[in-house]
Amino acid sequence: MVYVLADNIISPLGDTSEDNYQAVKAGKSAIRAYAPMTDGIPDGFIASLMSADFEDLVFRSAGKAIDDSGINVADDRSVFILSSTKGSIERLGEEADENLYLGETAQRIATRLGFTTHPVVVCNACISGCAAIILASRLLQLGVYDHAVVCGADSPQRFIISGFQSLNAMSTETCRPFDIERQGLNLGEAAATVVLSSRFPSGISAIGRSDNRVWTIGHGYVKNDAFHISAPSKTAEGLLEALQQTMENVEKDDLAFVNAHGTATLFNDQMESIAIQRAGLSDVPVNALKGYIGHSLGAAGVFETILCMKSVDDHTVLGTRGYDEIGVSGKVMLSAEHSPTHKTGFIKMLSGFGGCNATLYAKSVESSSVSLREMRVGVPSVFRKTHHVRIIPEGAWLDGRFLPVDGEPNEKSLLTTIYKKMIGDYPKYYKMDGLCRLGFIASELLLQAEKTEGISIKEHQRNRGVVLFNRSSSISSDKKYLASIADKDNYFPSPSVFVYTLPNIVTGEIAIRNDYHGETSFYILPEKNEEQMQTLIQTAFLDRQTTSLLTGWIDYEDREHYEADMHIASINKV
Repeated sequence: MVYVLADNIISPLGDTSEDNYQAVKAGKSAIRAYAPMTDGIPDGFIASLMSADFEDLVFRSAGKAIDDSGINVADDRSVFILSSTKGSIERLGEEADENLYLGETAQRIATRLGFTTHPVVVCNACISGCAAIILASRLLQLGVYDHAVVCGADSPQRFIISGFQSLNAMSTETCRPFDIERQGLNLGEAAATVVLSSRFPSGISAIGRSDNRVWTIGHGYVKNDAFHISAPSKTAEGLLEALQQTMENVEKDDLAFVNAHGTATLFNDQMESIAIQRAGLSDVPVNALKGYIGHSLGAAGVFETILCMKSVDDHTVLGTRGYDEIGVSGKVMLSAEHSPTHKTGFIKMLSGFGGCNATLYAKSVESSSVSLREMRVGVPSVFRKTHHVRIIPEGAWLDGRFLPVDGEPNEKSLLTTIYKKMIGDYPKYYKMDGLCRLGFIASELLLQAEKTEGISIKEHQRNRGVVLFNRSSSISSDKKYLASIADKDNYFPSPSVFVYTLPNIVTGEIAIRNDYHGETSFYILPEKNEEQMQTLIQTAFLDRQTTSLLTGWIDYEDREHYEADMHIASINKV
């Protein structure tokens, strides 16, 4: 069992979790109008911002939660997990690229906080916060660590704001989740931290509880739609599968509410309503919290989970600010008003670009009912690695065999040469950025090798995941996008380029190509670390539906600097 020891939220609504909760309960919103930015955004917008330094914001939130928890993070049994979509990307072009790599950023923050272990960055678009809590919970269940500090944070400024404007996703008024008049989302800025432990908290009062109750994190799952890199599935396949798997271990009568992603965009809210109805949850209250703080990206999953815990402690189902009249076809139970509850659990949902979806169950329990016997889950520690591909600018190797690929006289790209000679049937390849092309080519070569064993794609559509790692995130597309907004007199932000500034899009591209509906996750590390990668790969198999993964290292900085080092990992059938 995984316990919540402490939490902290820093947002425009306050510097503590309690401040934020009380502001939300009072119906306050930090969302307001902003004038055009003199450094490059010609149009005004509606958002909730602090314009904080990203690293300082994370340090302050995580530091406060660590202090409240009373744990010592300096041993080798504690880990720092950062959830963010773009980190300090707003400084791109002002300092060395490597300083802005999220793995490097996480390492600096972790060291400053006193950690001695290697940090992990979860970069799974909008589901990053929930995915980070799920990862932390799994690491604790496996016994890899005793404590995990999960901080979700993003600080939207010119880079991110212009990108969402280019997608026409931002509302010209305060957002209205699930409402018939909803126009889109508002961006928000926040850092939110939870401290999790596999050890039962010895002093309940020390973590702000006076009623002998403690919060536990239950089952969480990540699933892919395999539908589109930026549009939600019309049938909500990925979110539905995650919900159904979560509900296998949840008593429906114990659910106080389902906290939806609720971005107030046309298709996201519609998709969520379909998933809720198809999962048989139409009679469970649903709420969305974006109307109070906006969409805080990598912070959203952590931020909203903390608010949900506090509302259950307060016997309250928070109302959906901005909601008035139902504007979705799925049957869901929504209200703008707060309502009482005496139930003790909730489900948190998130969905994001790349087709990813996450669900998480949390429950408040009586401390006297908790068994103090240490629990460890079982999962195979040794996996069968079948097939291996390595691609660098100098060449490609499949299962140790060099691939002699002769390109056309004018062909400058090894990747495109391989595509033309060995694949050639997926024109969408030409729309991808460099990172996605690299991942696509590597996965195609692995699957071609697998086909020689007589294994078909259909055998893995429901139980295969894609888990990838790198250190430079999506730096190549980041630079390309920055160039489109750098000159305010020649301002042309590209929505297609902006989407590819999310590194997890590569996992979505692979899932769409092969109709994979399993877990898709993208992790950023300070450096390539085989032992750390193996541990993180192991956590994916805690989803009992997962029997194999396309996994490994995939880093693309530019045409002259890239590496794919991927393999297929399967559960050992002994």
